[in-house]
Amino acid sequence: MMKIMIIGALVLGMGAAGYFGEQFLRPTQAPVSEAAAAHKNELLFKMPLGNFTMQITQPSEVINMTINLDVYVMGAAAFAKINGANGRALLRDGAVAAIAELATTNLGITVTDEEDVMKLDLSEQIVRKLYVNFPYVRTARINAIFMRKSVRK
Repeated sequence: MMKIMIIGALVLGMGAAGYFGEQFLRPTQAPVSEAAAAHKNELLFKMPLGNFTMQITQPSEVINMTINLDVYVMGAAAFAKINGANGRALLRDGAVAAIAELATTNLGITVTDEEDVMKLDLSEQIVRKLYVNFPYVRTARINAIFMRKSVRK
């Protein structure tokens, strides 16, 4: 009988230890690092780059395209660094180079009614090309796009 009482007391003691010891064994969330906290609070800053015109030459037609582009920069420090005349000129030159490369390589551009899909696709491609040289550029927005198709002689 004494053996059963010892085993019962041992079971009750272990149950109580598990119940009260759970708070010490439960995993807690790791504290947020300073870099992650600073990055979380950064905002996107809009930088209008203006109008860009490109001519896409295809085998049977020529498409003249005018794009009004805004770029969004991550963080106040990066925005302050590039917001001057030199920084904006570098970013505009990078956008011109990206659009020129798209004009020579992307032969799938056609004049369609799906302007929103084309805006999204072009802005994604421009951001991918800009991000290589300017890692603080997070996204771009095409405000207006005008396309005119003419037959090639």
